[in-house]
Amino acid sequence: MGGVEERRVEVVVVPYPTQGHINPLLQFAKHLAHRQLKVTLLLIPSSNSHDSSTHLPLTVHHVSLLPYHGTKPEAVEAFWERRHASISHHLTQLLARHQDQSDPIACVVYDSIMPWILDITKQFGVLGASFFTQSSAVNAIYYNVNKGSLNVPLQQTTVSVDHGLPVLHPSDLPSFVSDGVKYPAILNFLSDQFTRLNDADWIFANTFDTLEQQEGEWMGRQLPFKNIGPMVPSIYLDGRLPNDRDYGLSLFESNTDSTMKWLDSKRKKSIIYVSFGSSAELGKEQMEEIAWCLKLSNRFFLWVVRESEIHKLPPSFTDETSEKGLVVKWCPQLEVLAHESVGCFVTHCGWNSTLEALSLGVPLVAMAQWSDQPTNAKYVEDVWKVGKRVRVGEDGICRREQIEECVSEVMEGNESEEIKENMRKWRELARAAMDDGGSSNTNINHFVQQLLRNNTQ
Repeated sequence: MGGVEERRVEVVVVPYPTQGHINPLLQFAKHLAHRQLKVTLLLIPSSNSHDSSTHLPLTVHHVSLLPYHGTKPEAVEAFWERRHASISHHLTQLLARHQDQSDPIACVVYDSIMPWILDITKQFGVLGASFFTQSSAVNAIYYNVNKGSLNVPLQQTTVSVDHGLPVLHPSDLPSFVSDGVKYPAILNFLSDQFTRLNDADWIFANTFDTLEQQEGEWMGRQLPFKNIGPMVPSIYLDGRLPNDRDYGLSLFESNTDSTMKWLDSKRKKSIIYVSFGSSAELGKEQMEEIAWCLKLSNRFFLWVVRESEIHKLPPSFTDETSEKGLVVKWCPQLEVLAHESVGCFVTHCGWNSTLEALSLGVPLVAMAQWSDQPTNAKYVEDVWKVGKRVRVGEDGICRREQIEECVSEVMEGNESEEIKENMRKWRELARAAMDDGGSSNTNINHFVQQLLRNNTQ
């Protein structure tokens, strides 16, 4: 790959400091480093980060939080403002240090939900590239909110962004849109992603052309979006990056060996894998419904339950299900999804988890919680037809019978063969997007080539 000191064109990548946003931007950074660019990842680490950055082909610049000077417990909004200020401070210092060097920073790739970074890049005459970590369908929804074409609170019972795109009901929309009264600040935060894009030099999205062809074309008519996904470790797609089996930076640490040995002992396609990501918080009643479903299903299961949620499990659940199930605090999700014993994935339908399942061919049981997850779940069941969506009761709970029905349908029901065949198709298209000549790979190459040309002028 060549030493870092030999590279002259440098790119700084700035993810929003949560695991779901770090992973795709970090993966993109690795693709840039593989193409002989010098890459620095600007990151605020958490107190319990599991840092394997020494194995990454790039530099991780840890951003320390600016001190808190208040006398009372810090409010959530104030904490995020302090993160904002910390990233701004350190990025400004980094750009200033490099400004007069022989190899100044050429471009900053930033998470789209931090559009204010463009103000900093323009101050130093540095190019800016906005990176959207959500689907084109979700981008289209937030774009319409930003432009006033979709009013919140909702005035209609169905939403149609454009002819050719599926008609969406309120339950199919991101929770910040369907319940905008409850989340006005977050909705403004997300719709603001589109406020300064006319000043961005590139706009990237973590999806691929064939997965969201009409949605991507619609967004492309509004702004010059380029799809560069799926940003999943290379070993599971194109194999372009050597030994690229995981993202490389995690806010959690897992016991990989014991989990994989347990999976090795089970027959092919027999296990229900259950995980709700790094941030979704399920209530006690919902946790109990999932637990009862798994216990009564009499199937093998692997369930990721974070330490902060273990107390929500029914008493003696782990002991009573020890012959069938394994409950872990965290696990290497990509390795699990790639394992032949996994038959389906019960998921919150976060975009990263959805892309990982599509890339690895694992059918989905979608239990959307909030944010963009309801829209992803809609596409899983009705557009891509790669799984089933668990319906939520009037009390907001997915009941055990509904979960079990969806699991059974995906694993062995009348629709299971169609779902598996569709999964095989999307898996091949995901790989094709990242292969030589694939649309996503081509877009990444064009970006790198333009940076190299700019550097020689």
